[in-house]
Amino acid sequence: MVEVCPDCKGEWLAAGELQKIADHHDKVFTPEEVASLDAVNKEIFTAEKDDHDELHCPACENVQMEHFNYGDTSGIILHKCTKCDGIWMDKDELKKIEELVDGWKADLSQDAANYGAVLEKIDVEEQKELDRDVSISRFGFVNKVLRRFCE
Repeated sequence: MVEVCPDCKGEWLAAGELQKIADHHDKVFTPEEVASLDAVNKEIFTAEKDDHDELHCPACENVQMEHFNYGDTSGIILHKCTKCDGIWMDKDELKKIEELVDGWKADLSQDAANYGAVLEKIDVEEQKELDRDVSISRFGFVNKVLRRFCE
């Protein structure tokens, strides 16, 4: 359920609703609509840097919201409540997110073909690091137990 401000036409989503919309978005946009995001993408980080809104959560009393760049690099700046995890979007930002997600989905198979091998290597290296860290952690635990019995 998207709540809309009658004055500024901004949109409020409760925690998890934006993810549901992105995951189950069935509407297909034209290439022209997806290309319209190019203007946004040119100013990826300047938008976040210049966003100084001090918005308060419409659902929680006196809780200031933090801004973030949707998808880390989209240039679409949203605000999230640190208490209830609700998300505030300015007018038409939900439409931009839907267009962006459609663009990502359209390029997914090509990206997987181009970068799949690299991502697999990264995943293997991360798993090795995780396994090593867990092994060290276990060693420390076993060492402490043995010391306790030896004392």
